[in-house]
Amino acid sequence: MNAYLLPGPPVTLVDAGPKTPPAWEALLAGLRAHGLSPAEIRRIVLTHGHPDHFGQAAALARISGAEVLAHPADGPKYTADRNVADHVLEALRLAGVPQAFGPAVLDALRQSRKLFDPLTAFTPLADGAALPCGEGTLQVVHTPGHSAGHIALVADGALIAGDVLLEETSANPLVEFTPDGGRVRTLPLLLASLRRLAALPAETVFPGHGPPFRDPAARAAALVDHHVRRAEEVAGALAAAGPQTAFALAQRLFPGTDALHVMLAVAEVMGHLDLLVADGRVVEAASPDGAIIYRAGARERTARGDVEDDGAREGRPCP
Repeated sequence: MNAYLLPGPPVTLVDAGPKTPPAWEALLAGLRAHGLSPAEIRRIVLTHGHPDHFGQAAALARISGAEVLAHPADGPKYTADRNVADHVLEALRLAGVPQAFGPAVLDALRQSRKLFDPLTAFTPLADGAALPCGEGTLQVVHTPGHSAGHIALVADGALIAGDVLLEETSANPLVEFTPDGGRVRTLPLLLASLRRLAALPAETVFPGHGPPFRDPAARAAALVDHHVRRAEEVAGALAAAGPQTAFALAQRLFPGTDALHVMLAVAEVMGHLDLLVADGRVVEAASPDGAIIYRAGARERTARGDVEDDGAREGRPCP
């Protein structure tokens, strides 16, 4: 995971790493290399609320008195809202994940809790905000999809992209929730964020993981294409298997996934199903046990040469 030091003024750190001894030592070494100590940090900007990116922010703020800035949509992550675990379990239940996976999912959430100190207060950032930094400004760009409050920063042809735009991998469209626990359809948001980043006046990407790379527009376009192709794979799997839950499809597409990674696999499949639902190619229905069943919609069946009407399939009279 990368943290970026901007000399300012004010001296600014973008992301802070997880709360582990090696990460703390790496951060101290990086600061020393530039003749700085943690106490000299004046501002901490967080790209999103995942522990590997904000875990040490609270400790750094206590040492330095630095202002912490983040997008408020990730507030429940920063404050360790316990309701998040309940929302995750309910989303997995609706996805058809067996209850036997629940303890492993809860244990994974508990383990991640060790990687950060909660942020009880931070300055909220809004899309389009301009943060003075040195002789220029950092433009804040809200880029949801991987995380509800994910942001990127743009300045002088440079794009600090967090986890939305990576060179070697694709950000997972993780399960996100509204304040009342409703599931947010994240992959459409992620694709919109990628398209927005592609249009920015930036030449070099400084990602949340991996070395800097050039041509963000080309990489963003490649990631959009990847997700479109993956949605086709999901559509094909659903057509071959018949009506399925997201969990059942994930098992077909990612066989042998262990309990600790089932949440990521299901989130990936749900994201691509969301794209297909939005396009009218897949429809959702509740099963007797409450799980959501997905099946090919009329548009998808017509494309395959199946002219059967939805009304006939569901037992309604045909016109």
